[in-house]
Amino acid sequence: MADPQGANNGKRRRWWILALILLVLSGAGFWFYKVYFVSTDVAIRHAEAFLFRRMTVAQLADQGEYRFFYATNRQAGVEGASIGERYGRERGSALSFGSFDAVIQPSLGLGMLINPTEWFQNEEIHLRDVRSLDQPDFVSRMQAKVQASPHRALLIVVHGFREAYESALRKTAFLGHVLDINAPVLLFDWPGNQGSSLSGYRRARDVAKASGAELAGLLEIAIRDIQPERIWVIANSMGGQVVADAFSLLYANADFSDAQTEIEDVVLTAPDVDHEQFDEQFRNEITAMARHLTVYVSSNDRALLVSRLVNRGARRGESTLSPKQLEEAVRLSDLVMPNDNRITLVDVTPVNRTRNFHNFSLETPEFFDDLFLRLVNRETPRNRRLYHIQAPNGAVYSVLTRGR
Repeated sequence: MADPQGANNGKRRRWWILALILLVLSGAGFWFYKVYFVSTDVAIRHAEAFLFRRMTVAQLADQGEYRFFYATNRQAGVEGASIGERYGRERGSALSFGSFDAVIQPSLGLGMLINPTEWFQNEEIHLRDVRSLDQPDFVSRMQAKVQASPHRALLIVVHGFREAYESALRKTAFLGHVLDINAPVLLFDWPGNQGSSLSGYRRARDVAKASGAELAGLLEIAIRDIQPERIWVIANSMGGQVVADAFSLLYANADFSDAQTEIEDVVLTAPDVDHEQFDEQFRNEITAMARHLTVYVSSNDRALLVSRLVNRGARRGESTLSPKQLEEAVRLSDLVMPNDNRITLVDVTPVNRTRNFHNFSLETPEFFDDLFLRLVNRETPRNRRLYHIQAPNGAVYSVLTRGR
């Protein structure tokens, strides 16, 4: 005969276990909410960025639709084909110009936290009305947008390795969306999609170096014809190589190298640049052509990168960075000179929560906050999320934090 008392005890134990499980799940849910939505003001920053309080220059009549521009040196594909087939992966002999509209439907769902890249590429940014423009029409439209900007500014974006034409458009719309800066956004698109293999990477680097000529041509058009008061250039990854070669060409042009500084800010994020070019000559070229250079870097673990740079003489062998990564970081650090605020090196390691540390420029809210301040403020921002490390030679490096 069954024991009623034992049955009741077993039932109570099951209820206690269920209650304990629910308590643990509730605690985990609260922790997840606090870390990802409350701490470091993530939810507030997301909400503010998604409201488009500032970026009215790009806004069209339809709700949530915005217009951006592009210039590409890709070889043209089939006219009237799908967006992905309009330009191939071969470098052309001249620039092509155009505009594209993007419908942006932001959400604060789990998709943004689980996989931000898939979130914006597949669901939330829809390309519409991608159209080619001849150069005079392109210049005229850009002039109108610049004049409508309260900054009288132009933001030029240079993408990195492996980007196809269509994905470059989407990522440019995403950058404009989260940066939310009230200025026209112009993509310089180059054929970086040469394959994911080592040979593809090498081909992409060759194309990046050659594409510096077309970027230099675009910068000449911007300075001579569009005539913004402020030009900002942002380059990610191997896009930094395109910028380095473009500035070398402009520096050799007496009309530009001897003129008053025309480009206000150059920003390189996780730059992938030939080591032979990140040297004193590059520093001279960039500071002759631009008022300020900011380089954002991150290590692939939670240790600060700049602390290793400061102590690299005695502790290089202890670093968990690969020798190639540390060598690149050392070259970057050598660009920073004591008592010279024209070049700033910012370590984003403490706020880099991405699975691929190289993608922080797409997925790190604190990065966009700092970038916005650096562009719109003519003086170096004294952001509460920054602290500084001083090297023995007096050079100062910045570290981006989650705030206090």
